[in-house]
Amino acid sequence: MDTLEHYRNLICSILSEHTKIPYSYGDIQHETVFDREQDRYLVMILGREPVPNFSPTATRRVHGCLIHVDIIDGKIWIQRDGTEEGVASLLVRAGVPKNRIVLGFRSEELRKDSEFAIA
Repeated sequence: MDTLEHYRNLICSILSEHTKIPYSYGDIQHETVFDREQDRYLVMILGREPVPNFSPTATRRVHGCLIHVDIIDGKIWIQRDGTEEGVASLLVRAGVPKNRIVLGFRSEELRKDSEFAIA
């Protein structure tokens, strides 16, 4: 299996695992969006959650992106990571070299001081 296909499969596996982690409150669902042609991979969250300091039955709609990963020029770009453990650490644990992972959610100046690729 070539490196690109390996990265695609690995990202899909890691993101799919995150959909199995239940939220501790509210009725929140996870959805994966995998675009293998454009190499864009997302975990979306949607549902309803309680409104703090309001009526016990009041809820608000939740809809957003929890994780966004792209493959650009052979590198894995983490554009958004709303997880506790971090997608980058899972990729490294799975054998992806740090110089192939870009923390896209950080500015280029901050990326210079990280162990990961700048771009």
